Amino acid sequence: MIRRSRALLGSAAILLACAVAQPASADGATSPGPAVVRPVSGFSPLPAGCGLPPGDGYTLNPNTEVLPVLARDPNHPWHLVTVFQQDRWNRYGSNGAVTAVSEDYGRTWQRSENLPGFSRCNGGNAANGGDYDVTTDHWITVTPTGTALASSFSLSRTGDVTAVLVARSADGGWTWDAPVTLQRDDDPRFFNDRPSITADPYHPGVVYAVWDRIDNQSTDTVENWVQPIYMAKSTDDGRTWTTGKVYDVPTNSGVIGTQLTPLPDGTLLIGMHYETDTDGATQVIRSTDGGKTWSAPTLNVPAPLAVGPRIPDPDNSGDPVRNASLPLLAAQPGTQVVNAVWQSQNSDGTFHVAYSRSADGGKTWSGPVRVDKTPTGSAAVPVVATSRTGTVAVTYYDFRNNTADPATLPTDVWAVTCAKDCTQPGAWREQHLEGPFDARKVPATSAGRLVGDYTGLVSTGTGFTAVYGVATGDTANPVDVHSAIFSG
Repeated sequence: MIRRSRALLGSAAILLACAVAQPASADGATSPGPAVVRPVSGFSPLPAGCGLPPGDGYTLNPNTEVLPVLARDPNHPWHLVTVFQQDRWNRYGSNGAVTAVSEDYGRTWQRSENLPGFSRCNGGNAANGGDYDVTTDHWITVTPTGTALASSFSLSRTGDVTAVLVARSADGGWTWDAPVTLQRDDDPRFFNDRPSITADPYHPGVVYAVWDRIDNQSTDTVENWVQPIYMAKSTDDGRTWTTGKVYDVPTNSGVIGTQLTPLPDGTLLIGMHYETDTDGATQVIRSTDGGKTWSAPTLNVPAPLAVGPRIPDPDNSGDPVRNASLPLLAAQPGTQVVNAVWQSQNSDGTFHVAYSRSADGGKTWSGPVRVDKTPTGSAAVPVVATSRTGTVAVTYYDFRNNTADPATLPTDVWAVTCAKDCTQPGAWREQHLEGPFDARKVPATSAGRLVGDYTGLVSTGTGFTAVYGVATGDTANPVDVHSAIFSG
């Protein structure tokens, strides 16, 4: 049973002064006006000096929190749980993962009493299944019983050992059990990547995790690799799991960014990015037998390569923004309506938010339309959520407020919402959530500045709550996670 009130966790608690100045309605909506923005994270809670030392091309970014994901309790929409990376490296993830809980739609946040043991800095060790150098690509879900489940891609710093882990919290994110290993490979020929986890809201106890697993048998003269989909399923609220490969691909091709979405009639959808050496596509596949077999793609539209072309730098400074945003789905609860967003690329090299809608459970899809309102340059890192009444929200970053100073990159967070006729670009209304902040202060990676590969967004009724990373301007605490509550 979820505990509805908590004592402050000492100085480690994340509490917002005067957080109830703008009360929420019973369903989490806010009154019309500016978004309610609150901090979620602060200085790193990880033990001082934990993790491997920098070196051999690895640079640590202490007190940085990036790539948050958000979930809501399906029966108590005020109860939210987020997970994000803590203390990001320039390569292969972060020292740890942090989880935090809100019981008021995202107006106040408190860090969990313990953290899921996804790495050594999170308290992982050989005995509890978390003996890994770094952790990344987290996802989170809440089951109809109020149980929170978080997934992790955990690995050695060099990437020779990779694993997909799941941690369980029976009290909705306040305390976490030791992680369970869904897949681990010590052979560098295999590489597990980008898991997500989804509780089935229509079948209590059923939870799915999906990810891709590279099998690279290439030689110096012959290319030979595949990147199929693996799935783990639990029927006991995440206590035990069965795992196997569920969707194969032709040689020298693969998928990444898999996200499973259940529908009321038992249909399962997986949204994903598919690519070969030269071409990429946004795709959706369907299963009507619980994930045993899958259809050919029902949505299949061109998309830029994953971690491919950087987001164009408005200043041409040589310090670009990383591009690794992948497709996401959001189904309208209780219906066959599914919304898909992904990052498309124009002929001028700029990126924008593409949207498509299915009214028949993913069998057919509308033609893609652009829904961001960015006037010039690129819109980056789109995510999507849908309310029970059918209002759709999409959040993204852009650089419309950039200045002539090449040393800075002012960046804003925006939301667009649509209540009907969402396949028409003019039906979407834009709101400013936060910014500008300087994206040249977020962690640098080999593929560019890590504004985010994804952020978090959920419907809490007629309103929405988003979580995302921002640069603070404080060199001692350069990047934090914030939440924004906004109306639909």
